[in-house]
Amino acid sequence: MKLKNCQKFCALLFVGILSLVFFAFTITSHATDKIQLRFATVFSQTHLHTVLNQMFADEIKKRTNGKVEITIYPVGTLAAPAKVYDAVVQGIADIGMSCPLWVAGRFPLSEIFEMPSEIPSAWVTTKTYADLFNKFTFKEYEEVHILYLHGPGRNVIATKNKPVYKLEDLKGLTLRTSGSTVDLIKAWGAVPRAMPMSEVYEALQKGVVDGNFAVPEVLKGWNVAELVKYVTIPPISTSSCQFVAMNKKKWESLPADVKKVFTELSNEYAERQAYVWMYYDKIGLDYFKSLPGRQVIVIPKEEKEKWEKPARVVLEKYIADKERMGLPMKDYVKYFFERVAYYMERQPSEEEAVKWVESHLIKK
Repeated sequence: MKLKNCQKFCALLFVGILSLVFFAFTITSHATDKIQLRFATVFSQTHLHTVLNQMFADEIKKRTNGKVEITIYPVGTLAAPAKVYDAVVQGIADIGMSCPLWVAGRFPLSEIFEMPSEIPSAWVTTKTYADLFNKFTFKEYEEVHILYLHGPGRNVIATKNKPVYKLEDLKGLTLRTSGSTVDLIKAWGAVPRAMPMSEVYEALQKGVVDGNFAVPEVLKGWNVAELVKYVTIPPISTSSCQFVAMNKKKWESLPADVKKVFTELSNEYAERQAYVWMYYDKIGLDYFKSLPGRQVIVIPKEEKEKWEKPARVVLEKYIADKERMGLPMKDYVKYFFERVAYYMERQPSEEEAVKWVESHLIKK
């Protein structure tokens, strides 16, 4: 009797152990089924671009039924801003958003956005960048999988003491700028001074620079409006651009249904990213206008040729330099200007962008 009870107990114990092992295996299996991704961005935790990145992550999780979880890493927490692209290539970050132009010479086709054009808004930049990428081979991005591309609108001239009503007024002024825009500032007769935005406020305070050449966002975001009295909107200007890219091996490892979700959402979020840029530019300029003694100067169309003539020299040099690299620059630049003109006639209003941002990203 005792032997039978012992055998029964051992059998039950064995079944129990098997059940525990199976349960543990099932839990582990479900855990490993989840896809955990790290997303490095170049903006702070509270910046609306980061808020939008989090919305993107939440929507990915929802549309994949919880299969994919993305953790957002704000500026500097996973990689330095200029190192985000390399972090994605190396797998330190699975996804990254940054500006390719912060690494000089590495992204020759993307540099077109630092060339003079009539780009008026982030929406036009974003749509044009996507069309260029879809039509031409961007070898500069061959190490990653591009989810989507976007970028800000035009740069404006903000000066501390001297207003710029015409091109000749730039002569002798020292303007802070960055990247390839140095060439344009020089061609216009001003003295370019390359420096990061983090140094601009102090440089204006101490008189190291007379003004700043950047997007209107910085008027409020970097408190530049406190120190400058004049903002000049030139008839042509420069812009910039950003990528949202995934590690290539990580992308290739994703199931087809997950890839489909990423592709669909990326198409939606490129435009939303443009809305965020437009929102910041509008509130930056509105803030500047709200301060006493401030003036916004719009260069009239009759003066456009004066600004374009020296700018063409800068563009021609860009074309020649990149042609020596074997790039199809004449076709590329021609298509760039065609798409800019096309989207300029179709862009949404700033008010539409602001309305979307306020209703979706800003907590009341």
